[in-house]
Amino acid sequence: MAEFPRYVWTTDETFQAKVEVANYSNTSMDNALHWDITNQNETIINAGEFSGQEVENGGLTSLGDIEVNFSSINKAQKLMLHLSLEGTSYSNAYPIWVYPPADKKPEPEGIRVARKMTPEVTSQLEDGKKVLLFPSTEDVKDNSVPGLFPPNFWNYEMFKEISKNAGKPYSPGTLGILTDPEHPVFTSFPTDFHTNWQWFSIIKASNSLILDNTADDYRPIVQVIDNLQRNHKMGLISEFKVGEGKLLVCMSQLPEISNKPEAAQLYRSIIKYMKSGDFSPDYALSREELNRLFTKE
Repeated sequence: MAEFPRYVWTTDETFQAKVEVANYSNTSMDNALHWDITNQNETIINAGEFSGQEVENGGLTSLGDIEVNFSSINKAQKLMLHLSLEGTSYSNAYPIWVYPPADKKPEPEGIRVARKMTPEVTSQLEDGKKVLLFPSTEDVKDNSVPGLFPPNFWNYEMFKEISKNAGKPYSPGTLGILTDPEHPVFTSFPTDFHTNWQWFSIIKASNSLILDNTADDYRPIVQVIDNLQRNHKMGLISEFKVGEGKLLVCMSQLPEISNKPEAAQLYRSIIKYMKSGDFSPDYALSREELNRLFTKE
């Protein structure tokens, strides 16, 4: 096992992890433990081993510490830390994300960054502008669901009622995210197709926009999976064509958590995408349909 404080690091930091073995077999072991860190191409960027130590059965043994400087990494990457006991089938692996330092926000030249869908913003869209919208939580509270990182527990309706009757808060009831890792918005923000730990603070600072009024075949860039009892279509990141303009809606308050490397990196990746020729939404919304997205019927 590896014990380390967080899954997200920056290139100016040194990764540190404590390596331990829990041995509850019927015998002690002295096998060498190999470790390595690989990049997205499965190329080993650092490796080592712990050897000559007895791992007694019936407890937990600390073998030592791993320290790896990430200064040689020059772009956002997902790495994997692998551990294996020589001569056995025992192994473990952990994802790590490494980003450039979150020193400053990218310049959104040519992009209107807004917190509210106002008539002015809508007019700018219709006139052909690019808009990045971070709707405030208060403005969308009636047409959104609070962010939840872990999957909802078992039965949403039952535990919702139990909590409400006891005067307790209840779970938002969602089941993680679904997305396309090959989408160009993720060029500088490596992701799996599902929820993983680099999304933790991003989802915690979010509300998922209810998209039930969009066409059946419309899918957001990052879709939030709802429970089967409620079954809303919801988006964490969505894009639309509005008039001659292009709109990207991010439901996580990235500017407010820019001290988090993962939030700063997603913001950079979004801006890079919106400045590129890849940003070309094909699902069009009228002014009325756009207003309806942010208004509970």
